[in-house]
Amino acid sequence: YTLDNNILTAEQRQFYEDNGYLLIKMLVSDEDIERFRKEFVRICNKEVNPLGVLITRHEIHRPNFIQSEKKVNKVHDFQEDKDLFRYCTLPEV
Repeated sequence: YTLDNNILTAEQRQFYEDNGYLLIKMLVSDEDIERFRKEFVRICNKEVNPLGVLITRHEIHRPNFIQSEKKVNKVHDFQEDKDLFRYCTLPEV
């Protein structure tokens, strides 16, 4: 699925072929990661509700169920949240 060129190392290409994704450590700064994490938590906790955002959760129907980011599978359609969508506009990504 990958091309033989000088963009990825042989190890990166093999990892992608084996796993279907590529992990590049330290690509995004710690400060940005923390900023994105905080906004993700705000969305998960419903402190903000950006237009169109869809949250997929592990739903548990119990009276004392506490919702948190740890129960969230995915956040979809977050393009209207400028803080979280900024990740998609980073040149390094």
